[in-house]
Amino acid sequence: MIVMTFIEKFDELKKKYGKIDEKKLTDNFAVQIEMTDDDCGGIFYVAYMNSPFAIEPYDYHDHTAAIKVSSKVLEDILSCKADPMDEFFAGNLTVDGDVGHALMLVELMKKAPKKKAAPKKETAKKAEVKAEPVKAEKKAEVKAEPVKAEKKAEAKAEPVKAEKKAEAKAEPAKKTTKKSK
Repeated sequence: MIVMTFIEKFDELKKKYGKIDEKKLTDNFAVQIEMTDDDCGGIFYVAYMNSPFAIEPYDYHDHTAAIKVSSKVLEDILSCKADPMDEFFAGNLTVDGDVGHALMLVELMKKAPKKKAAPKKETAKKAEVKAEPVKAEKKAEVKAEPVKAEKKAEAKAEPVKAEKKAEAKAEPAKKTTKKSK
């Protein structure tokens, strides 16, 4: 386990989760976060007060909400590996003040885990393999062979057999007619 100082951990968290879309901000808020770890414990704040979004490693006395949490649980929440409500009810997270502001901040800072690049390449290869038309063309050729269809059409359209049957039926009638004379 790597031991980090508060400033190192703060800088890491700010770099990973500090970029948000300020267009989504509607309310002013100042949320103070206290990391309770022995090695990297400390306080920082995240605020939006009619000015640019700010994340700074200082105490914010007029905060609208205050969160106490270990750095590991905080990072698990922000990376979507843990649910903030589950952590709250488990006693791993406390919130004082406006809980809505605390939850809004967490939602703004959350980042979905990035998918590995390797599976994307494999997926592309699989798509290429599936897109090969060789097997489909062979099946289409077998089904679309006009020779078989022509043979069936010729067999149906041959009047020769029908004529022979008609002649065969007509001949006995003629024979009967000849015998009666």
